[in-house]
Amino acid sequence: MTVRPYTEQDFPAVCRIYADAKRDELRFESHAVDVTPLDQDDLILAAFHESTVLVFEDGKVQGFAASHQGQLRALFVDREARGKGTGQALLDAVLASETGVVSLNVARSNVNAVRFYMRNGFVVVGEALRRYAGLEVMYINMATPDSR
Repeated sequence: MTVRPYTEQDFPAVCRIYADAKRDELRFESHAVDVTPLDQDDLILAAFHESTVLVFEDGKVQGFAASHQGQLRALFVDREARGKGTGQALLDAVLASETGVVSLNVARSNVNAVRFYMRNGFVVVGEALRRYAGLEVMYINMATPDSR
């Protein structure tokens, strides 16, 4: 079990994890959301390539995190690896690599993720209504306190 830097060979696994986890992230929205695959979403793919990406591997890639300039842009874990420390290991690695405040956005309806980030010291700093796949989704803006 290790957290390591992403390589291009990880892309198929990352795309699969993204599609499944994004669906799960948005499953509590009032309308069904069609997830655009990572390799077909130009905006998210550009942000992914701009980011520092880490993967969690235990025989195979089980999760990934993408961050850029103090923003956690993605933290997605394979369904089978959830609740086993994969997300925690990825978040810990991102937090260890950042010197200042780390911010993120999480779907308000994704209560489990909100609780996860709160357990890790993130606080709610605002909300933003965003569009994903043509639907409006309310996101919570969270950040680590200034004095980490």
